[in-house]
Amino acid sequence: MLVFVLMILIYGYSHYKKSVTYPPIQVELEADFLSDTYFLELSEQYDIIRSEHRKWYILDHSKAIASHAILTRMMDDLVENQELLHGHKHFHIFFATFDQHVKQLPYITKEIHYFRNELNKYSGAPEKLEDMIELAACGKWQLFSAKYHRYEVDEYDAAHNVKFISSDGRFEVVYNYETGEMITDPINMGTYNYAPGSILIWKYYKHHNYDKVPWKEWGNTDEVSFEEIKQRVTRHGSTEQKNSSDALEELIENKNLESLSCS
Repeated sequence: MLVFVLMILIYGYSHYKKSVTYPPIQVELEADFLSDTYFLELSEQYDIIRSEHRKWYILDHSKAIASHAILTRMMDDLVENQELLHGHKHFHIFFATFDQHVKQLPYITKEIHYFRNELNKYSGAPEKLEDMIELAACGKWQLFSAKYHRYEVDEYDAAHNVKFISSDGRFEVVYNYETGEMITDPINMGTYNYAPGSILIWKYYKHHNYDKVPWKEWGNTDEVSFEEIKQRVTRHGSTEQKNSSDALEELIENKNLESLSCS
């Protein structure tokens, strides 16, 4: 019975998503980017836009419309002030605010999907795997399955690709265990999670909706489609992959036992 109810809800929600459109809306702000007042004005503008588009019946799209407008403004502001976010006191507030508005949308646009690559540039992940092992041993990053980051390419053996996710679940980075280098190609690159995955069903669904579904529709970048990625042979499950993964887990564990310098 529960499964049937869930299927009805998902079916109804999929039709609801198709009915939502995001009109272009100018969000006027006076505050400087990332200032205390900036986030206050964003909140005020959200309320104003939502009020202007609110419909007093069940299919009210005002939250989605207002959040899309706020996201568009935040994307424009970050592109114009890329260096300012590094090390800023409101670094985490920016990402929390952005992700909060993404999750107000019934679906994300191609522009917002690809913008995750701009956000992932702020991960602070080191260029070399050996440095990431230190961070993982201190619990600042976690080793995760790289199943979807092991598609064959000419430049390296993707069987040795490994993935780490930041402690807050947002940032991803992929390295090649054999070369020790970060992987940045559009086939196997790590990306930013708008809704980090979880074993909790509602969080899993959000991760599926905001991170997995867009990837399956548009790929990681506009250079290579998802269809092109899936046509490639995967090295996941190979003997080389299992050996690399096991060796890396052992390295992190040993480093964890040795480490006294975590801060």
